[in-house]
Amino acid sequence: MSLTPDKIRDAVDRYFAARNSLDPAACAACFTDDATIHDPYGATPVEGIAAVREFFEGVAHALQELRIVAETVYPSGTRAAVLFHGSGIGKNGKPVKVEGIDVFEFNHAERITSLCSYWDAAAVLAQLKN
Repeated sequence: MSLTPDKIRDAVDRYFAARNSLDPAACAACFTDDATIHDPYGATPVEGIAAVREFFEGVAHALQELRIVAETVYPSGTRAAVLFHGSGIGKNGKPVKVEGIDVFEFNHAERITSLCSYWDAAAVLAQLKN
């Protein structure tokens, strides 16, 4: 049985709210214990809930503020592609902007089993360094 589009949108909203909170525990709670993250896609995958939490600890360590918005959600079955944009402030006070596409896969409990993120990591890192 597929998740409804509304349930997928709700799960996406919960994920972005957790991510914006910069709370690693809240972020990790959105994922299954065996989840995999490719963020950005092509980087070394993050596998398992302990590594997922550690990944979000790294994000929280780098940023003092984050606001990412799911601009458009395209649900299909247990998956969704999400066009996002956002901004933040690094711990060094530098502003940063990001945009990209996240591709989620959910289980029937509306938790993320897989996340592939497509965005320009080099451009984001350059903003934080300059």
